Amino acid sequence: MKYENTGALYLVDASIYVFRSYFSIPDSFVDANGESVNAVYGYTQFLLDLIERQPEHISVAFDESLNTCYRNKIYPAYKANRDLPDKNLEFQFAKCREITGLLGFHYLSLHDYEADDIIGTLMKRFSDNRPTVIVTRDKDLGQLLREGDTLWDFAADQYSDRVAVKKKFGVEAEQMSDYLALAGDSVDNIPGAPGIGAKTAAALLSHFGTLDGLYDSLDQVQSIGIRGAARVLKSLQDNRDRLRMFQQITRIYCDVPMEVSLSELTITPGPLKALLAFCDAMAFGAAIRARIENHSGAHA
Repeated sequence: MKYENTGALYLVDASIYVFRSYFSIPDSFVDANGESVNAVYGYTQFLLDLIERQPEHISVAFDESLNTCYRNKIYPAYKANRDLPDKNLEFQFAKCREITGLLGFHYLSLHDYEADDIIGTLMKRFSDNRPTVIVTRDKDLGQLLREGDTLWDFAADQYSDRVAVKKKFGVEAEQMSDYLALAGDSVDNIPGAPGIGAKTAAALLSHFGTLDGLYDSLDQVQSIGIRGAARVLKSLQDNRDRLRMFQQITRIYCDVPMEVSLSELTITPGPLKALLAFCDAMAFGAAIRARIENHSGAHA
């Protein structure tokens, strides 16, 4: 499905595309000081590709850190399986945020909240009368989808809607957070309930609707025809508190306290002089410089 509505609200999960450039582009791309800027180069190209779609409203969300989110306070092992960025990657992330602002994108990165929460909050505030395109590869964001909304995997140019989420995971979009709490999410180091995999989690939610509904009717678990029902019931009983905790972690928080207006979510490039200075510092070549100059000139 190709999504063409330029009146949509575009919300970008930036960190995924920074990492993608970092790992897919040779580190021989260096700045004027010899520092690797492969991620900055690839990410800048990504932003310029987004600009060509002429989005009316767009915001870019970054993850500030892997271990300062409120979820780490609830569950210290959250994302503990991931390596922290080294000095070069930290430098490149800072430069990616800088070029995001210079190209005129609204962007946010917050100490206590993740990009998912920023996206969820902006969507809740500004998408009442418009569809939303979430630019990401992260399945967690599927829980935000309403009718008419899409996830856009930019690199693969693939679009997913609520129907695609149901087809892939066996649950409705709004059940995704409870599904991940039950089945676990190895990417975020969430183990889920022992002995309850993806198919069982989907079957439980198909019958009970929510994790709350499941715990309200535990006595029915052995009568709905799932495999190993007695074992599943015991796991649910033994892990009630942990699953409630995981539910808090997998659910996207859509009420982040922040001041932002819809008018700020329009692309307004910075001065050409500043953009060209950035190009000089990053040692960008002629082709990407020309794209940046064209963008700046088109909005002059």
